[in-house]
Amino acid sequence: MLGTAIRFAASLLNLVPFSRVVAGPKAVIVLLVLAVTLCLGTLIYVQHANSVIVDRDMDAAVSLSEIAARFDHEDGNLYRLMVDEAASGPSAGGEHRLGRISARIDRISADLAAQQQAMSPHDRARAANVVVELAKYREAVDVVSSMLEIDFATSVGMLRPFRANADHVLTAIKGIAASGITDAHRHAEEAAWRTRLLVALVTTAMLIVAALSYAWLALAATRGTQLRAEIIRRGVAEQEALLLARTDALTGLVNRRVFVGDIQRAVGAALASDSRLSVILTDLDSFKDANDTHGHAAGDTVLKVVAHRLRVVFGANSTIARLGGDEFAILLPQDQEHSDVMALAHQASVALHEPLVWRGNMIKVGASIGVSRFPEDGSEPDDLLHAADIAMYEAKRDRIRRVCLFAPAMELDRLERRRMEQELCDGIVRGEIRPFYQPIMRFSDGQLYGFEVLARWYHPRLGLLTPDRFVRIAETTGQITEMTKSVLRQACIDLSHMPDHLRMAVNISPMQLEEPNLAETLIGIIRDAHVIPSRIEIEITEDAVMDDVVAAERVLDTFRRSGISIALDDFGTGYSSLSHLRRFKFDKIKIDQSFVRSMHESVESEKLIDAIVALAVNFGMEVTAEGIEDAQTASLLAQRGCTQGQGYFFGKPTAFAQAAALVTRGEREAA
Repeated sequence: MLGTAIRFAASLLNLVPFSRVVAGPKAVIVLLVLAVTLCLGTLIYVQHANSVIVDRDMDAAVSLSEIAARFDHEDGNLYRLMVDEAASGPSAGGEHRLGRISARIDRISADLAAQQQAMSPHDRARAANVVVELAKYREAVDVVSSMLEIDFATSVGMLRPFRANADHVLTAIKGIAASGITDAHRHAEEAAWRTRLLVALVTTAMLIVAALSYAWLALAATRGTQLRAEIIRRGVAEQEALLLARTDALTGLVNRRVFVGDIQRAVGAALASDSRLSVILTDLDSFKDANDTHGHAAGDTVLKVVAHRLRVVFGANSTIARLGGDEFAILLPQDQEHSDVMALAHQASVALHEPLVWRGNMIKVGASIGVSRFPEDGSEPDDLLHAADIAMYEAKRDRIRRVCLFAPAMELDRLERRRMEQELCDGIVRGEIRPFYQPIMRFSDGQLYGFEVLARWYHPRLGLLTPDRFVRIAETTGQITEMTKSVLRQACIDLSHMPDHLRMAVNISPMQLEEPNLAETLIGIIRDAHVIPSRIEIEITEDAVMDDVVAAERVLDTFRRSGISIALDDFGTGYSSLSHLRRFKFDKIKIDQSFVRSMHESVESEKLIDAIVALAVNFGMEVTAEGIEDAQTASLLAQRGCTQGQGYFFGKPTAFAQAAALVTRGEREAA
């Protein structure tokens, strides 16, 4: 039976390729079957072995009982023979009968000796004694047989002691048989106990194996689930990696690498079909300031809104990309006409200049846009992007247009501008940007009121440059505040050497209003030069106020609290309303020189000047007229109510030495 179980297990081993299921649930099931099979085989084997032992003991006991019966029978035969011989005397048949009894006693002795191997040590010793007694008994029978005819009476007498010993032999054989039966019963009970113990052990082992198998299967199932989850996760990760390799994670637009590839394919298609395509590049204005002021979360929101607005303007047929930072690009399909492309670019400019609200804050960034065309501006992606980039920076430099189409001349302009940018940075550090002073005259007494500070660049290569050559560069490169601080610091030192009644006007760029702590920084420079802040006027344009009303109000209030007066420059050219004049509480209005110069030829200009003066009087503001070039104009403006005048008639912007000489001359004349 055990061999059958082992052969069954071996057949399972042959049927199941373990190299293929070692780590899987199938292997656990096969191992469980093998364990159960081996346990059952062991149980069957032990049961069979116990049964063999009990059967052997019982067979030995039965054999001993049969031996006892045979010996008792032969002893009875001997007794009857003795009785017969004693009654009738010796006979020829008696010797023959004794011979047969002797032979049967030998067989009984041999059978008893054969049974000794199956006996316990104690019974084996008893059986050995019985065999000896049987041998003596047989020898006595042989002696009687040989002496029966010689001396019958003596021979019969010799048998009597052995006949008495026969009962002892018979009792011993029966005792051994009884002991064998007892051993058989004891072995049976022990076998039953061992079987029950083995059954319990096998059952426990099977339960343990089953539990371990279940645990293993559960673990395998968990690992299988985890493996499937890991496979799914890796698949998702691969998809995400593929998506990230193609798109910008924040906006969902394609990235630079994909965009360049799309341009390459579009150029190939355009060459094959003899058609055109356009590349548009846009860079956000003031995005860094919005990011710094409101935080990166606000900056991310701005970029997402910009991406959405570009999708709305250019539609699904275009390819829109975020190239990095706050720079975006659009590839327009080959069926777009040139006029349509520029119209879309202007629509995008309008859309991107719309403010957005983030957590209750108004954020306005704007954008500069450049456009390049295939095949006019290049046939390679890098060429088209480079051309669009040049046009975009031209738009950024020219704040009025905001959208520029690439022209070859822009390349030379850009190279020169890049050179100027670096030279300006170096010039600010070396003090090449210096203040010039244009006099402002008071109409009431014809005396010097003060000066407007105008920057001049002593350029080592190009000579003396006026602001129109470098202020835009300073604004677009973020150097405007450093330049303003440098010029203001020199001007305050110069002002400290002038009479205390003279005032000085300083211009503030619209872009500077967006910078944090601008007012505090400039006030600190004024006080460091030991100049009373009330001697300083800050001039700001209408456009600067309108770009960010909240920021402008905050900065101007800070200036005003320190004693600095505020003048609205170039009034009449922008979009100021009466509500803004009342809200900002300007101290002075400066009439733009375009109205002053045209007042002799244009009735409308005269009326506008009259209206401005009346408005200023009603709001309690002074009025300075700019661009006065002759005495007649100065007289007319004085008659119409202007309080100060400024222009070439009174003096051109000059260095401090000439301005100081003008002050000295005025002091002498007044004296």
